[in-house]
Amino acid sequence: MGRLCRLRCTTTVVLLVSWLVGTTSGDDGEGIPDFYELKCSACCSIVAELERNLETEKPRMNVDLRKTLAGKAQGKVIDYSVSELRTTELLEELCPGMEHYGVTTLEDGTASFQRHSVGGGSVHIEGTMKIGTKKYHDDRVKLRSYCEGLVEEHEDLLGEAIKKAGLAQLHKKHDDAQRAREKRRQENDTCAEEED
Repeated sequence: MGRLCRLRCTTTVVLLVSWLVGTTSGDDGEGIPDFYELKCSACCSIVAELERNLETEKPRMNVDLRKTLAGKAQGKVIDYSVSELRTTELLEELCPGMEHYGVTTLEDGTASFQRHSVGGGSVHIEGTMKIGTKKYHDDRVKLRSYCEGLVEEHEDLLGEAIKKAGLAQLHKKHDDAQRAREKRRQENDTCAEEED
């Protein structure tokens, strides 16, 4: 949970700074703000989607860089959680996930982006959401485009945050393995004492 918190803080700062760069305002005539009034919510949705991707990612094998095309043994095995491959895959999966978001409007008139579909799970929508309208489609396209722009602009910072989260995960894995070895050693010592 600590790695996600650090990732969320780092990513939120990056995305909110980006949001501060120019906004326009408007209304669609139905009381729903235009996309640019929802930029803060868009950033939060992008962070939430990245967190969701991190939480639902499946364990992967390590990246083996020991063999070259010439057949020579050089390089090393890199833990997938801190690999460039993982970072690239997570960032590539991020913006297509924005297709699952729409604008919800609460009773008090505030509007925000909210995920409305999940694979193999349930979702609770607070407020009302008009799905299938031209505005709904336009907002999804704008959100995905906005996400792609942010990822491209801040790819290094986002990649660094993802690697730090992976590094924290890697340290936890090593600590867990160390505790398991220590526990087995203690159990073996106890068994040896009982045999004597």
